[in-house]
Amino acid sequence: MNLIRQPFGLLLLLSLAGFASALRAQDYVLDKGDLIHVAFWQEPSLNTQGRIDAEGKIDLPLVGRLVAGGKTVEQLSSSIVEKISVYNKKITQATVTVVEYGSRSIYLSGAVARPGKYAFQELPNVWKAILEAGGPAPNAQLAQVQIFRGGETSNKIETVDVTSAFESGNVKDLPRLNPGDYLNVPSITPAAGPGGGEASMSPTAIAGNPRNAIYVFGMVARPGVYPFEKDLDVLQAIVRAGGPAMVQTSSNNRAPIEPDLRRVRLISLGAEAPVVYVINIKEYTKQAAPLPLRLRPGDTIYIPGRANYGSFIFANTLVQVLTGTVSILTSYFVLNTLLGQN
Repeated sequence: MNLIRQPFGLLLLLSLAGFASALRAQDYVLDKGDLIHVAFWQEPSLNTQGRIDAEGKIDLPLVGRLVAGGKTVEQLSSSIVEKISVYNKKITQATVTVVEYGSRSIYLSGAVARPGKYAFQELPNVWKAILEAGGPAPNAQLAQVQIFRGGETSNKIETVDVTSAFESGNVKDLPRLNPGDYLNVPSITPAAGPGGGEASMSPTAIAGNPRNAIYVFGMVARPGVYPFEKDLDVLQAIVRAGGPAMVQTSSNNRAPIEPDLRRVRLISLGAEAPVVYVINIKEYTKQAAPLPLRLRPGDTIYIPGRANYGSFIFANTLVQVLTGTVSILTSYFVLNTLLGQN
C-alpha cells in the first residue's frame, strides 16, 4: 500500500533548484529601493554598495550617478565597468549583487514569530511569507489570514483560509503577494491547542532562521513551532506537540472531533512551491519495521479532524486530550494506543 503520495518529478525539480534560482537572479530587473553591492575582484578596495533612489539612479564612488532602475544586474555591471575603466583600466569585471529587494517588500503582522518588513527577489504566496517571518504563533488563526493589498489594488482586503489549503493539499495555490501588501495573521486568545494544552513556540525557532524550525498544527495538544533536530521524524514531532488531541464540541448535539490519522499532511518546501504529502499514519505504524519519515527544516505537519460518532455517547467532558508531557516513552505509548483504535 502506498502510505505516502508524492508528486511526480519532485527529485528532478530539487536537483534543478539552484540552477533556476541563479537564472532568476540574473533576469531580475532592478527597481527603486533595491540595495545593491558591487564587487571588483581585481581591486577589492573599491567594493561598495548603494541603494537605487526614487529616480531609479544610484551613486557609486569613482563611477558617479548611474541609471540602474529597469536594468538587469548584468546590464548594470557592464555600465559600471564602462565608467570605472576610465579611471582604472585594469578593471574589466564588476559583480553586482542585490542585497535587499526594496522594490518587492511586504509587511507581516499579528500572530507570527517575527513581524515586520520583508523583501524578496520573487514575491511568495501567503504560506511561504508566514514561514519567512518565523512561522505562525501557536495561537495563530490560520483560517482567517488577511491580506491588505497595496499598490494599484490598495484598500482591497482578502481573507485566506490557510487551514483549508492544508487539508486540500493546495498550499501552492494560495494567493501570491504583491509589492506593498500587508499580511496580518489574527490570533486566538488564549494561546492553546485543541486539547486546551499550552501551545508551544521555541525561543530557538523564534530567534533563528525559520528553516531551522518545524511546525505542527491541527488536532494536537500543543500546536506551534519547534526547533528542528537532525533525524527528527513525523511521529517524534507529533509527540513533541503533545500527541493527537480529541475535542468535544461545545454543543451537546454534535459528535466530538478526533484527529484523522489517515490523512495527515506533511507540507515541505519544494524547489518552486510548497509540496504536500498525504500520510496514512495508521497504516504506516502497522508495518513490522517502518522506515522513519524524516523531516526537513521548515516542514509543517498538519493533522486534520473528523467527527467521531462512535465515541459520541462517551463524550461527557468538554475536552479529551492525549498528552505527551510525562516522557517520550509514555507519549509513544499513548500515541500507539490511539493508532490502534478504529
